[in-house]
Amino acid sequence: MTKPDEDKAVPGDADDVASRVETFLRTELPPKWVSAIDAGDAESLRAARAELDEARWWRRLGETGYAAPTWPQEYGGLGANRATAIAVSRMLTRYRVPNFSLGLIGLDLVGPAILRWGTDEQKRELLPAIVSREHIWCQLFSEPGAGSDLAGLSTRAVRDGDGWRITGQKVWSSFAHEATHGILLARTNPEVPKHDGITVFLIAMEQPGITVRPLRHIAGDVEFNEVFLDDATVSDAMRLGGLDDGWKITVSVLLNERQSASGSGGALPGTTTGRSVAALVRRHAPVADAVMRQRLAKAYIDDLLIQVTSRRAAARRKRGDGAGSEGSVLKVLSTEHAKELQDLAADLEGLGGQAWQQEDRFRDKTAWSLMRVQSKTISGGTSEIQRNILGERILGLPKEPGDDRNTPWGEVRRS
Repeated sequence: MTKPDEDKAVPGDADDVASRVETFLRTELPPKWVSAIDAGDAESLRAARAELDEARWWRRLGETGYAAPTWPQEYGGLGANRATAIAVSRMLTRYRVPNFSLGLIGLDLVGPAILRWGTDEQKRELLPAIVSREHIWCQLFSEPGAGSDLAGLSTRAVRDGDGWRITGQKVWSSFAHEATHGILLARTNPEVPKHDGITVFLIAMEQPGITVRPLRHIAGDVEFNEVFLDDATVSDAMRLGGLDDGWKITVSVLLNERQSASGSGGALPGTTTGRSVAALVRRHAPVADAVMRQRLAKAYIDDLLIQVTSRRAAARRKRGDGAGSEGSVLKVLSTEHAKELQDLAADLEGLGGQAWQQEDRFRDKTAWSLMRVQSKTISGGTSEIQRNILGERILGLPKEPGDDRNTPWGEVRRS
């Protein structure tokens, strides 16, 4: 078994790191898992998943720093550059690292926010637990009356000694039914305009006063939730950033979410939800029908455009320029492309895209992907909101009319 300290020694060459990641995976994953990957045997891989001790696996992966390669070593990362991080990500994807998605909110959204805005104590306490998946995080942002207009949120935080009491409701919170912690937006000052009175908290989910109700989506799975907070408590030591200064943190998290959702945050080319362009070409080419052939060619071109834009965004971040407009551009392009691609995948199957033999897993998964992808243009910021952002911030168009931006939140009219 490789020693953790040896794992965290980062060579300069990304290919060397990728080779060491592969050695680790082939050593630590069950032999049946590795054999299934080598053989491309999906059925055997499913059987191997059922036998895996996930808690042990994630502890072991957390010791290596491979789960968060760009994070500093003292907080559970490798301290690696982006090129190395992409090489690590590719290798983890190749070996189908188990149940990685459950930790992505912590790794992609919460962790970067804590690294940027958190105290030293918060970093030491929370970041290693994200990497080892001891803590599972959810995002407590959207509300029934504050989705597209997130700054209009009404969940209240009231000071109580050394802590806060939180009351309100959140909705569409992915993985909240499995989360141990949540990054929460709450209104701490209703006497100022809506963007100015919001504070960010890092709250424990497993406590009295928090009720989670799962929501089953059209594909039949439970992923989203509504969350009710009734005098839930959080220490002021778990306040992220300054009091009433949470909107800038919120914006940084949303930018990371858009990049993650669009694939620009380290996802691999062609890996939008469901069927990829390459999979459709392998299964159906050459396509006899001229209309279908043209749709497949368009999907191929769109996929290349998204890859190029993603690389441009990565180059911008590498220069230290931070997240730019590419996040919103990619969010619109990639999510609408994903819906078109899954629609095409179902159409290429013909009648088999609507009815299939029970054992036909390709068609079953294709139908599931078609239903699952419908939410992609809504989650992480709707396409309409992304176009507003691009219109206002890039094209210089006037903001949408509204009379509440400079009005104290407590005086804003609400239904």
